[in-house]
Amino acid sequence: MSCTPHRLLAVLTTAARADAQRALWRQAALRIRTGAAAATPYRLGLGEGIFWPRLGMACLAADPDQARALRSIAVTVLPERCVRGRTCASPEHSQSWLFTDCDSWTWGLKATGVHRARASGAGVRVAILDTGIDAAHPDFRNRRVHARSFLESGDTWDDNGHGTLCAGIACGPYRPEAGPRYGVACEAELYVAKVLDRVADGTDGAIIAAIEWALEHECAVASLSVGSVCSPDEPYAALYEAVAARALAAGLVLVAPAGNHSQRPRYVAPLDSPANCPSILAVGAVGPDLAVANFSNGGTALDLVAPGVAVHASARTPQCYALSGGTSVAAPFVAGVAALHAQADPGVRGARLRSRLRQSARLLSGRREDVGSGLANCGA
Repeated sequence: MSCTPHRLLAVLTTAARADAQRALWRQAALRIRTGAAAATPYRLGLGEGIFWPRLGMACLAADPDQARALRSIAVTVLPERCVRGRTCASPEHSQSWLFTDCDSWTWGLKATGVHRARASGAGVRVAILDTGIDAAHPDFRNRRVHARSFLESGDTWDDNGHGTLCAGIACGPYRPEAGPRYGVACEAELYVAKVLDRVADGTDGAIIAAIEWALEHECAVASLSVGSVCSPDEPYAALYEAVAARALAAGLVLVAPAGNHSQRPRYVAPLDSPANCPSILAVGAVGPDLAVANFSNGGTALDLVAPGVAVHASARTPQCYALSGGTSVAAPFVAGVAALHAQADPGVRGARLRSRLRQSARLLSGRREDVGSGLANCGA
């Protein structure tokens, strides 16, 4: 997959949002379709665009003159980029574990208090923005899953495996076909957006369209499995901060992995983008000993940590189950925990849900830059 060089992403002003189609036509002679369902960015011809009303953003195939004309009605205009999904990690870890898997529960569900929780996520909608889902998996084939592709193929089949893994961790069933329970919000409504291809490549436009789709369907939380390496002094991406802030104001919490580039204790890498954005919930990884995983990135913008070492969960068929690790495993854990909090208190959404997750976290020893507010915890 490759980005189209002439595609632009524009964050429109409040005034332009009110009548975006007219504003974009008058200022830049761009023909606009509206909403995540109208089209996906790869189908745009020159002079065309998509407007996402809930986010107040547009994806545009504009020529240089049209691009210059956008400046009067946009807060920000940036070229669309390619993005890469986060891969799993296989670190070394201590054998002095505080938690272990048992016949009924994985160690991560015990560590985060899911095994004691009264909530199941029922009635709460959770979005997984990843590589799709294996609908033939025994834990999903008889379950209603809302799936949509934002890639050119239009196929929601998971030809990578990471999406099936993350969907299972966040929302796997109460009684899996085999092995212990591994899914956090077992009765949540699952919305899967395929934004990454077979090799986990995607585009900004596909991701933003999927976030608009999650907002259209009133999802409370979205797990976003993408990230790019940042240097220590690199600022967060203004585009993703605008997306996340507007999503948060509309009631959707975006959760992203901190990144897997550290080599602790020798080197701690800074948070990946877009996890380093202030309005995105950044998640690091811990192991069964509750020590920070040696690969887990850190920084002042880190919000929480969650299980991300030796995690038993769903895998693509025919394997069906496997041990995985990484901060992109920890992020859907937090998405599932968020769904439990959202069910327990239906009035807690958006910024209030993000605050609830931080406040309910289990305190851990270590620096704020390494563990954030602590270990994600579902509460009672």
